[in-house]
Amino acid sequence: MNSAQTTSISQLPLSWARTNRTEPMFDVVDLPLAAPDWIPSAEIPHNYSFDQLYHEHLSQLPNGFVLQNCSLPLRNYLIEQGCQVAAMGAEAVLDLPWRGKRSVRELARRGQRHGSVHEVEWSQYHQNKLDQLISESPSRQGVQLRYTERSGFDASTRCFVFETAEKKWMGAVTLSTTASDYVHTEMILRHQESPNGIMEAMITAITQQLALEGVSHLSLGNVTPLPAAESDAIFSAHRHPQELWMRSQLTFRLGRALNFAYNADGLWKFKNKFSPRWEPLYLCASPHLSWATVAGLIQATGYFDLVLNQLRDASLRSVPSLRLPLPQLDGLLPFGPAAQRGA
Repeated sequence: MNSAQTTSISQLPLSWARTNRTEPMFDVVDLPLAAPDWIPSAEIPHNYSFDQLYHEHLSQLPNGFVLQNCSLPLRNYLIEQGCQVAAMGAEAVLDLPWRGKRSVRELARRGQRHGSVHEVEWSQYHQNKLDQLISESPSRQGVQLRYTERSGFDASTRCFVFETAEKKWMGAVTLSTTASDYVHTEMILRHQESPNGIMEAMITAITQQLALEGVSHLSLGNVTPLPAAESDAIFSAHRHPQELWMRSQLTFRLGRALNFAYNADGLWKFKNKFSPRWEPLYLCASPHLSWATVAGLIQATGYFDLVLNQLRDASLRSVPSLRLPLPQLDGLLPFGPAAQRGA
């Protein structure tokens, strides 16, 4: 009996949430040029292992599939099934119970002076307050990437908020459960007027609550691309002979060159302050992970739109006398909204 028959994997790709559904439900994104089906998120019953999902569902898809944010066990299993994989990024994992550095604990204490952290259940009232916080969060203003997280608040997610004495939300964190002892951070939101220490207070309170519930690990989510030195340190110990390493390297270099648009360096610095254990994440596809598929993924997330938006903003700031109407500037570039509309 081979390992594919005996393996039982409880982990799921990040943003695939364990729920009380009786049957799996997959969120499928169609990519251009008959590419494999991209499944950025899903709702999976608690009793389904990943290998069961593979044999009963994923392997039956006629066009194949693409999965993002797969852990090492998932990568190794999918390689055994004949899939192609490439390094994608890394997730920041906090092993619970967690204490954190002294500097982070001090920031958390400062934040706690301004209010308290508690979990809220879904209701239309809480949904409205979350929507307002999103609109007032600096990280959510402008063009947003799509399919990189579960961006909603529903039965598949939990929501913790930082609330002032005046009932104003200064921060929020949504979570999904990927395994019985593994919780993943989806949205991390900070109000544009929030004082220092709010996010540190939230992460501290969430880790304490999850530890009380018996959760062993909290993932603060993915960062990609990583700083070059960090990328080498994280991935070098886990190289696989069938991994598409050159493809990963070229994609990382492109991402670093366009860091001005997404600020992955800033995201890494924020998550790294919590002293996490960095674990590699992979992009996995069946039957092939072609360059066309990678380009389709980048376009589907809206990354080209994000870069275009940042370039337009930079041009307007640096040359105010040459401000062009946005549709004209859009047409000067070979990608972006106009190109996608067939302009």
